[in-house]
Amino acid sequence: MLNPPLLVQNLSMRDTEGRIIVDNASITVGEGEVLAIIGESGSGKTSLALGLLGFARPGMVFGGGKVIIDNKDILALTERELRDYRGSRVSLVPQNPTTSFSPRRRVGDQIAELLHVHGYPASKIAEMRRDMLKDVGLPTDARFLRRYPFELSGGQLQRVAIGMAFITRPRVIVMDEPTTGLDVSTQQTILNLIRELVQTSRASFVYVTHDLAVVHNIADTVAVMLGGKIIESGTKEQIFTSPATEYTRMLLSTVPQLPPRCKAEEEPGAPDGALPALLQVEDLNVSYGPMRVVHGISFSIGHGECLALVGGSGSGKTTTGRCIAGLHASGQGRITFQDAALNFGYANRSRAQLSALQIVFQNPDRSLNPRESIQDAVGRAAMLTGANRSSIGPKVTQLLERVRLPKRVSNLYPADLSGGERQRVAIARALAMDPDLLICDEITSALDVSVQAAVIDLLMELKRDGLSMLFITHNLPLVSEIAESIIILKNGEVVERGSAGGVLRAPRHEYTKLLLDAAPRVQSTRLAPRVVHFPNLQG
Repeated sequence: MLNPPLLVQNLSMRDTEGRIIVDNASITVGEGEVLAIIGESGSGKTSLALGLLGFARPGMVFGGGKVIIDNKDILALTERELRDYRGSRVSLVPQNPTTSFSPRRRVGDQIAELLHVHGYPASKIAEMRRDMLKDVGLPTDARFLRRYPFELSGGQLQRVAIGMAFITRPRVIVMDEPTTGLDVSTQQTILNLIRELVQTSRASFVYVTHDLAVVHNIADTVAVMLGGKIIESGTKEQIFTSPATEYTRMLLSTVPQLPPRCKAEEEPGAPDGALPALLQVEDLNVSYGPMRVVHGISFSIGHGECLALVGGSGSGKTTTGRCIAGLHASGQGRITFQDAALNFGYANRSRAQLSALQIVFQNPDRSLNPRESIQDAVGRAAMLTGANRSSIGPKVTQLLERVRLPKRVSNLYPADLSGGERQRVAIARALAMDPDLLICDEITSALDVSVQAAVIDLLMELKRDGLSMLFITHNLPLVSEIAESIIILKNGEVVERGSAGGVLRAPRHEYTKLLLDAAPRVQSTRLAPRVVHFPNLQG
């Protein structure tokens, strides 16, 4: 390949203790080509991706190699030269745009600032900003430009982030999980947008993800990472149909699959052998100020049962979960838990109720204290159940082992862990309270497929032990694996309900069909029966 925009030669990165994070990685990405980097949490894929911007995360250093963009090794640039290169020749679309925008500055001002920093004259900034917003399908009027990031939906904010990465026409664009956490319809919209921008750009694209269905949807070539090494690379077709390594075959085998669709000849009903209700929700209405977001929904969850709550962004599913967990005090209706009335607002609940009903959030970065060690975070929760100080250490170790984390993690802090590892810590902390009902709010959206499979098997094991779950998700293939029943929400209203298998195989409502059609799929001739792999985290 003649002078590709991106050429990486033997790139190595290590932490300050000498542990290898990226081990002699070499990749080549041509113009208009999308390379997907896949691998488990801790495999080094995000570190490699950030290294393409000449950036090493705190506690890490470059150990050698070259990152050549437009025939220039950016690792040999001065700090000032590198700062100019970032955003103009190489740009990044972050996984979580909410942490990349200032909440105190308007969206339009932040776009203009990017152009100003890279030397564009004021006379061109307004036009370039308008064209960018138009390209990513967003309003271009002054009212939209005056909005703050928190006034945009997750999909809208991700579109702004993508547009800002493209606006300076860089030669290399790195995308770090840009669709993680988005519902399937919004995800499909963003993927379509990325495909359109790829076709009109002469840049090289590096797409970091754990979602193999997305890889199958968008990538041209694939690199598989394990333990900091690229162990396999090739075209998308080669990787998905004839994987060369057992590890890649394992990754493919852990991808959850939707059940085959069939004709809706019978009304999907409740699961056979419905269990006595542990939680009963009747005519739940929830509002934010004058705006009602949940409209009179009712459902029940039996002992040891998992109910999946599915819908797009803004459908009210997370609000419903937060209201049941006591994090939204202004709900109306009736909630019965363990045969007793459950008051709205956690301050109005007994200690026993708070312990028995736990929630795990989508983003562990917001629920774990960055200044608190994992030992203290999980141990504090265990102490609330009456455990004495002498037994806290063994209890924390037991809980971490249950979520497939090694003992050494207890001495670390959230910043020392990958996103998937942090999520498993959040689950361990919730389990420390010995709950009877666990509300899972998109808890697998940040996990790679093998860790996701391990977590799902863990939850199924807990369910067999009697734990009940409200599983809030946009991942429809997972629903078929873990849930007995399903509710589809749209704009705060129930549009379809029934057994999980019945609804997924024979959807009746058009919105449910739209969600199923938008769900990315993996087509592989080598998919084996699902095998769960528990990562052996090094160090």
